[in-house]
Amino acid sequence: MAKLSTKGLIVIALVFSLAAAGLVYSYLQSLAARNVRPGLPVVVAKADIAPKTKMTAAMLKVVEVPDDYIQPGAVRDINKAVGVVAREQIAAGEQVTQRRLFIEGKSAGFSGIIPPGRRAVSVAVTEVSGVAGLVKAGDFVDVIVTFDPNVAGAHLSQIVLQNLKVLATNRDTETGAAGDGVKKDGAGKTTVTLAVTPDDAARLAVADEKGKIRLALRPYLPGEEAIVATVAVKPRDIVDAPAAPVVSAGPPAAPPVRGIEVIRGTKMEMIPVN
Repeated sequence: MAKLSTKGLIVIALVFSLAAAGLVYSYLQSLAARNVRPGLPVVVAKADIAPKTKMTAAMLKVVEVPDDYIQPGAVRDINKAVGVVAREQIAAGEQVTQRRLFIEGKSAGFSGIIPPGRRAVSVAVTEVSGVAGLVKAGDFVDVIVTFDPNVAGAHLSQIVLQNLKVLATNRDTETGAAGDGVKKDGAGKTTVTLAVTPDDAARLAVADEKGKIRLALRPYLPGEEAIVATVAVKPRDIVDAPAAPVVSAGPPAAPPVRGIEVIRGTKMEMIPVN
C-alpha cells in the first residue's frame, strides 16, 4: 500500500476542514431562520419634522420593524399620527412615539387648551369685581371697565369685551390644576385668565392699566345673543334718567285742588283759587 505524501495529507485535511465549516455555517443559518420573526408595522418620519408641526400623511410612512427593535409607545397606525402636533424634533427614519406627540390638548400643557386664534391674558380681580369668586374655568364673562375723569374726562363705565371664555382661575383649568394654586395676596386679589383675540388682548391691557375692571358672569346656557350693543354710562346718565311711571291697581286719583287752607275754630276748609 502506497504511503500518502505530506502534500496529499494536507489536501485531505483542507477538504475535511472546508466540509466541516460548511456544515457549521448551514446549521447556524437554519437556527437564524428559525429565530427571525415577521416585522410589525410602525410609523416613521419620511423627513425631519420640526417641533410644534402638525403632521400630514406626506410626512409619514409605515415600515415593518422586528419586534425587538420597536420603541416603547411607538405609533402603529398612521391615522393616529396624521393631524397631531409633534412635541419635539423627529429625525427622518425615526419611529414616531406617543411621548413625542401632543396626543391631547392637555398633553401640551396650558398652551394646549388655548383656542386657535386666541391668546391667554390674565387680569387681577377681587372677590367683588370677580363675581364673588364664582367664576370658574369654562365659564364665559363680559368685561366692564370704569375710567376716572383723568383718563376719560369724566367718570365712565362700559362693557368693552363680551363673551370671553375663562381658561383658568388662578391656576385651575377645566382639565385640572395646571400647578399649585395661587393664594390671594394681601389685597384679596386672585387672577382670571381669559381667551381673547390679539386685538382684544391690547384692549384688555389698556383697560386693566388705565381703568378698573369688573367681570360680569354670563348664563351657563345663554338665551340671548352672544354679543349685544352697549353704550357708555356716566353718573349723570343715572341721575338724569327719567323716573319709572307708578302703576296703580285702583281708580285714577283726582287731580290736586289748588287753593288756600282756612282754619275756622276746629274746622279746616279749602277755598279754591282760580
